[in-house]
Formats: sequence, C-alpha cells, structure tokens
Amino acid sequence: MAFFLLLIQLTGLSWNLTYTAEEWNCDQGQITVVLHEQSLPVSLFDVELTDAGKTRACEIVSQAETLTFEIDDHVAQTSPLPVWLFADGELVQRLLIEEGLASVSISNPEYTYAAQLQAAQSQPVIARGSVSSVTEYSRRRGEVGLAILCFMTSGFLVLWILASCHARRRS
Repeated sequence: MAFFLLLIQLTGLSWNLTYTAEEWNCDQGQITVVLHEQSLPVSLFDVELTDAGKTRACEIVSQAETLTFEIDDHVAQTSPLPVWLFADGELVQRLLIEEGLASVSISNPEYTYAAQLQAAQSQPVIARGSVSSVTEYSRRRGEVGLAILCFMTSGFLVLWILASCHARRRS
C-alpha cells in the first residue's frame, strides 16, 4: 500500500484531471497503464464486471488507439487504482453496461459519471454482435438512430399523404 501511495505521488496524479496513457495493456482482466514512465495498475471505477465483461474490457482496451483516464474525487487510494477509463473517447464502463457485461456498483449521484452509468443501466441491453471496435460500436449506434429517424419521418409523410388524399375525396 505504501508503494502505491508513493507511486501516485511520483506520477503527480490529481483527482478530476484527464490523463493520457503513454502505453497500456490488459492481461487476464488486469489493465495496466504507463504514465510518466511508471506502470500503474488500474481498475474500472463503480462497476462490477462479469467474467465476459473482464474479457470484453480487455478487448476494448487492446483495440483502442488512445486511452485516457480520470480519477474521481471519491476514489480510495488503493491498488489497482479505480479510474474512469476512456477508450477512443468512449467511457468503457458505460459501454460494458450497455452490453450487459457490467452493472453499477454504487448509485452515488456525486460520482462524476454516475448519471451516464445509471442511464446506460436503465436502457435495454445492446447486443454486441460482430462489433469489433469502440469506433465501429459508436458508428453502428448512430446508424440505428438514423434508421429510426428515417422510419419515423417516412411514416409521417405517408400518413400526411393519405390524409391529404382523404381530404380531397371529401371535397
């Protein structure tokens, strides 16, 4: 424990700042980031992962082009350090909850990203299917939204046209 506290002091980590990892890896569910040439084991803050969630978290981390993290005000200085982890700008905890591979540990509205996690947990689980990266996952979510918008717009236009035709027949 003393070594871990010394490591945090040496790396100069502060709460509520964003840090970009210089390197990272994930082995058997343990995520390690390198910051200021120091290796730092981290864990995903405020989520409980399933075994499949640990595997998926490693997949997301391994495929990420950039990995950033933040330390919440409420984090205890433990090893591994609990962090909010972002792979290519996407909150990893939220992605895992949306895929049904994690759940929120503690519902504390004072946590930085608690609202995002609660919103993700209250939505239906999104099937991962053949999604191979965080970027592709985000793009596919956008495509689904666009498809729904197009369907609703075309439905409205069909109803409007039918109403217009019906109004003309009456007159």
